[in-house]
Amino acid sequence: MKFEELNDAKDGFSINNAIGFGKMGIMYKGTLANGWHLAIKKLTDSQQFGRQVLIEIRILGKLRHRNIVPLLGFCIDNDERILVYPYFSNGRLSKWLHPLETEAMILTWPQRINIALGVARALSWLHHLCNLHVVHLNICSRSILLDKNFEPKLSNFGDAKFLNPNNHESLGMSFYIKDGKKDVYDFGNVIFELVTGKLYEELVENSCNNANLSPNPSSFYSAIDKFIIGEGFESEAFMLIKIACECVQPFPEQRPTMVQVYNKMSSLWEEGHELCGDSNTSTRSESFSATDRDEFVEL
Repeated sequence: MKFEELNDAKDGFSINNAIGFGKMGIMYKGTLANGWHLAIKKLTDSQQFGRQVLIEIRILGKLRHRNIVPLLGFCIDNDERILVYPYFSNGRLSKWLHPLETEAMILTWPQRINIALGVARALSWLHHLCNLHVVHLNICSRSILLDKNFEPKLSNFGDAKFLNPNNHESLGMSFYIKDGKKDVYDFGNVIFELVTGKLYEELVENSCNNANLSPNPSSFYSAIDKFIIGEGFESEAFMLIKIACECVQPFPEQRPTMVQVYNKMSSLWEEGHELCGDSNTSTRSESFSATDRDEFVEL
């Protein structure tokens, strides 16, 4: 995309249009002449983050999945490095889980389940189905965007690596990793955050669990978010905590794969379960088979 076009869409990259600040740069909201709303990431140091730009273009420029943010375009103009994405009106998941005191922003339990399923679906697809076999390596509530129907979209792929050690191409070994178990651990952390409002590490500091030992789901029951208690979802919340505990096992080999995690979750919340307050976003969760690649389906 041309720099001039993006500059016009952003009113000269005015700070008044900034919607996010990260380690790579500033995210702006912009509108093209045709009315399209964009999220435009302008890097502050194009040299320092050259690898991240390459990875985002390589991955998001090729992959299309309902739960992954698509890259609409990019601009490389002299020292300028700009990445362009769709604008999602509900912003980051972290904003909803940790709102400012002046904001009344509460996710319903069905919305939380829908978000957890969507993220698990995307990670299963990235790890086991898509041609690139991608490990995200930065899964957290700040890396999950929500569209107008609270459907989750994975973003921030700058730290991602590939699960294919036998095919180094021209990228070099630093772009590859042997397994996706860090993503599994980080996904467990997101589940804890969805159910309790706190990360696993924060919770173990105030429980009888030792961070170096296998977590006990019962230890976290009292930490369930107060907005869930009394709504009849306590048993479902506890089931999700049990899955989270499997994900955050201290040794990677003890953790399940994302396919196993997604299959377990989709068997608990399948057809007939209202996944979101908006009936238009309710969905039937199909499962993956970890043993037969021919059974994989894009969800």
